[in-house]
Amino acid sequence: MRKNRAGPPPQKRHAARRPASLEWLLWLGAILVLTFTVYIPSLDNGFTNWDDDRYVTTPLLAHPDFLRVLATPVEGNYHPLTIWSLALNYRISGLHPASYHWLSLLLHLANTALVFLFVRMLSGGRFWTTIVTSLFFGIHPMHVESVAWIAERKDVLYAFFYLLGLIAYLRYLERRRLPWLGVTLLAFVLSAASKPAAVVFPISLWTIDYFRRRPFNLSTLAEKVPFLAVSLAVGLLTLKAQRSVGAVASAHAWGPVQQLLIASYGTLMYVVKLFLPVRLSALYPYPNVEGGMGPQFYLAFVALAVLLPTVVYLCRRVRVVLFGLAFFFVNIALVLQFFTVGQAVMADRYTYLPYIGLFFALAWWLDEHPGPRPGGVPVKPLVAGALFLMLPLSLFQTWTRCDVWQNAETLWNDTIRKHPDAVPPYSGRGLVKVSRGDLAGAVADFSRAIELNPKYRDAYVNRAIAFAKMDEYEKSIADRRQAIELEPRNPDTYLEYGYMGEAFQRMGRNDSAYVCFDRAIEINPGYADALNNRGVIKMWRGDLAGGVADFTRAIARNTRNRGAYANRAIAYAKTGEYEKSIADSRRAVELEPRNPSSYLEYGSMGGAFQQLGRNDSAYVCFDRAIALNPRYFEGWNNRGVIKVWRGDLAGAVSDFSRAIELNGTYRDAYSNRAIAYAKMHESEKSAADRRRASEPGSRKP
Repeated sequence: MRKNRAGPPPQKRHAARRPASLEWLLWLGAILVLTFTVYIPSLDNGFTNWDDDRYVTTPLLAHPDFLRVLATPVEGNYHPLTIWSLALNYRISGLHPASYHWLSLLLHLANTALVFLFVRMLSGGRFWTTIVTSLFFGIHPMHVESVAWIAERKDVLYAFFYLLGLIAYLRYLERRRLPWLGVTLLAFVLSAASKPAAVVFPISLWTIDYFRRRPFNLSTLAEKVPFLAVSLAVGLLTLKAQRSVGAVASAHAWGPVQQLLIASYGTLMYVVKLFLPVRLSALYPYPNVEGGMGPQFYLAFVALAVLLPTVVYLCRRVRVVLFGLAFFFVNIALVLQFFTVGQAVMADRYTYLPYIGLFFALAWWLDEHPGPRPGGVPVKPLVAGALFLMLPLSLFQTWTRCDVWQNAETLWNDTIRKHPDAVPPYSGRGLVKVSRGDLAGAVADFSRAIELNPKYRDAYVNRAIAFAKMDEYEKSIADRRQAIELEPRNPDTYLEYGYMGEAFQRMGRNDSAYVCFDRAIEINPGYADALNNRGVIKMWRGDLAGGVADFTRAIARNTRNRGAYANRAIAYAKTGEYEKSIADSRRAVELEPRNPSSYLEYGSMGGAFQQLGRNDSAYVCFDRAIALNPRYFEGWNNRGVIKVWRGDLAGAVSDFSRAIELNGTYRDAYSNRAIAYAKMHESEKSAADRRRASEPGSRKP
């Protein structure tokens, strides 16, 4: 019987060096220092508008609640532990990105150390296998996306617990003590709670069993049953969450042959970019459905169909190579686009754990003595030469890729430069331009995205935002309608109706706005903003009770909805419920004391106090309103009325005059100043103000 040519421990066919503990620590320290150094540019990066905003601005971070975090998917993913880690950053630095990047990098450094320990244990202490695998795990450019992109915190966090689980499993295999299997299961649960990609963990354990020559029998199957149960539960939760946000493409988007071609292309490119990490991109777009598959997809299929069986055949007795390939495919299989997920044929972040298998299989040969080679190929010098050339390229590329993730604009500019016909980057860059006020430039980018793909819903939604900011409400409404027509069942459709309603309100078309808000609430009964806006229109129509009901529902849905409190205060004032009005105005101010509209709440409270005959309290409120906004002419007028009541006629005239200065057509100020002048026996001035108040051009605010 032939022996394996590169079998795992305890087989001893080589005299690989066994460094002392101190030397191991020095090597690990050097690897960590080098890894930290090449990632330094990521530490001053900002947020991007590619999911960072959605992860960091979610209310779950600002007001974390254990049960809500546990039960609420974010962006189509169920990962409560990731959300807790981001909530920790939010507690530390709020919306300042530094702490987020530091924690992601620290986790990556921890993972690099865990890879070092895992490989050392798995390989039986092989020197170069351990050093090279952990080194390239730490510095490879394909891993920058997982570290420098805040939204991918889930990658570095799930890998941390995943690797801990693998190490605990190796310890279980060494000692055969069930507590270590329990630690393995706990680490797996925490990994799955960080990113659902961990569901393949039980199969990774089987690859280790294969490498360690454990028999596949009922005993080894039984110990995996709890792991498989966790995988099934997490998988079902994830599929439900992904479908809820439309992340899983419809079945008819790609046929089985096209999906096979895409998966083949992705697989081959992952291997190519392991050796040649150039032209890396945040997005590797799908081919145009109507344009068909390009020749590169067919060539990739042919190359993979030839190369993979050849490697497996040549290395059929080289267990480490088969293990490395198995570990790679097990951990990347779910994202090879056999099931279309997301908007890309591949992604750098998907290699974060899978590359461990390939680096392990390559680095193993560096500890081998020259001898029989698979197919007569001089593997050791070839691997050594390839890794030697990869080292400076990886260091350079990782440093420069960190700068690409500096902010959303640098990210999308880089992506567009490499894939000028990719659609999402134009939409992302357009949002950057919206945020800095370049609305014309934003519209141009959104229009380019639509030109490339007229069915790209996000571009219509984003262009609608730009048009609304340009006060081109008709165009904004048209784009919202187009977005709804393209994907009527999109879970965000209610938002499009809500924003259309707001555009109609801006145009004074309240009846059309009402229809839109009504439809938005029909789709999502808990849509607080639409309830608030519909309540405003009900007030305008004179349906005060209906308005109060809508405002109350909006508050029940979101108890921190300042606008709903402010509007309900107005409705209560109109129905004569002044105490309730004052309470709601106070609550609105408490929620956002620095809101630029707070002066209106003080003005509303002042008016309610006046109606209750509590003029001293009213005076304090009007005084505060004027202090917040010295151009609040109604506040000047109303404070003047109280000064008349107090007998401070000169002060009252001064306030009325200031109100008139701010609004020369304000009839109430002329009328009230006429009264003050009359009390001061200045009849001519009083008569002049009365005439001015009665002129057609004068009006109430």
